[in-house]
Amino acid sequence: MRTLRIVLWALVLVVGAVTAGVYVGRTFFAASGVSGGGLEAAFSRSRYEEAGGPFTLVDTDGNTVTEAFLRGKPVAMFFGFTHCPDVCPTSMIDAAGWLGKLGEDADELQVVFVSVDPERDTPAVLKEYLSAFDSRIVGLTATDPETIRAVADEYRIQFEKVPLSNGSYTVNHTADMLLFDREGEFVDFIPYLPPNMRQNERVVAAEEGRTLSKLRALIDS
Repeated sequence: MRTLRIVLWALVLVVGAVTAGVYVGRTFFAASGVSGGGLEAAFSRSRYEEAGGPFTLVDTDGNTVTEAFLRGKPVAMFFGFTHCPDVCPTSMIDAAGWLGKLGEDADELQVVFVSVDPERDTPAVLKEYLSAFDSRIVGLTATDPETIRAVADEYRIQFEKVPLSNGSYTVNHTADMLLFDREGEFVDFIPYLPPNMRQNERVVAAEEGRTLSKLRALIDS
């Protein structure tokens, strides 16, 4: 049932974008999409070295949440928005898959989705969206764009609103998922794997293996 809801969400978003002639926008990639090491990956990782800091956001039930929420469990944090036609649903499908493959260890990891589009992503909207992927994914949003901008700056996330010809807008944003330890300190990131690379099963399998190794090491630390 959950898989069906995920597929339906993805179809609705993609069809809506195509029907409206929507410009999907681009993502701000920190790396080439594959975390195989090398100078490029090292440089990309250095962008996030100082990621983290205080914030006051709201969860999907409207409760106030601060940075203290990130303490006690390792955290995998993604910044996106519910109207995103491809990158965000793909990333949440990935995250749900990782949680499933981690088994009981998944209880020791907190996956967090922070909206960069608080104007449309109310707590209720965000709750419905994330329920299509995995109920363990925590959604955070804000009451105003300035708050999200401040949080994104603290966490070294780039995003920009892009007007569309139909009067709406999309949001370009960093597509990587940041990893924090139990004390809230940045330790690593999971790069977004672009569509062209996802066509290669061996690349996908290798990336998933690396990601699960990262997550297990994070949980065990």
